[in-house]
Amino acid sequence: MEEDNEGELDNALFESCDVNKDQTIRAKRLALKKLEGCPDSQFSMLWDYAKEVKRTNPGSIVILGSVEDDNGDTRFNRLYICLEAIMKGFVDCRTLIGVDGYHLKGPHKGILLTIVCVDVNNCLYPLAWAVVNTKSRETWEWFLICLKYDLGIVRSYQNTFMSDKKNGSLQAFGEVFPDSQHRFCVRHLRGNFKSTGFRGLAYRRHCGKLQMLVQKVNRSKGWRN
Repeated sequence: MEEDNEGELDNALFESCDVNKDQTIRAKRLALKKLEGCPDSQFSMLWDYAKEVKRTNPGSIVILGSVEDDNGDTRFNRLYICLEAIMKGFVDCRTLIGVDGYHLKGPHKGILLTIVCVDVNNCLYPLAWAVVNTKSRETWEWFLICLKYDLGIVRSYQNTFMSDKKNGSLQAFGEVFPDSQHRFCVRHLRGNFKSTGFRGLAYRRHCGKLQMLVQKVNRSKGWRN
């Protein structure tokens, strides 16, 4: 009985509320600000965060770049993190490395660059990540140079990189890892073809065959070895 009364009370309160969409958006924004804090104040804590990562993970690499604005104030520019435990575990991973970038949401935007590989259990193994302003050849080269140095990649011809073929990544790979192999993500290729107008039945069948071929290769004895 008490649960039924509580349900009726909640319904009555909900029906008595008269708010519009803008009011709910502002209320949500205020609630998130109280729960997560102000983004501007969190950016000012990045320098303390970098010190804490180095203190709790000795040997980790944290690069925090900043620039000065027109008023002479220090502003965040880029961030790179590669943990020491990750660098040690990379020696047992496979030589297939995936690279991608994601657009960050929020008032300040930005791009999250990530690099993962595959471990001996065929599971994704994160290597490093960075936050930059844009996806460009310059930011990709900076990210890959940091990764090359931290992971000790000398014989790049032994590694195969996989990306989505966008925004200067190919040129960056050619500059930093000129001897490495390069492949493209099937899902991104399918999306690129679809965005240019390839949406027919024959296209979907070919994509299905390609995905089945990739799965077959992943399950093959040669891949596991």
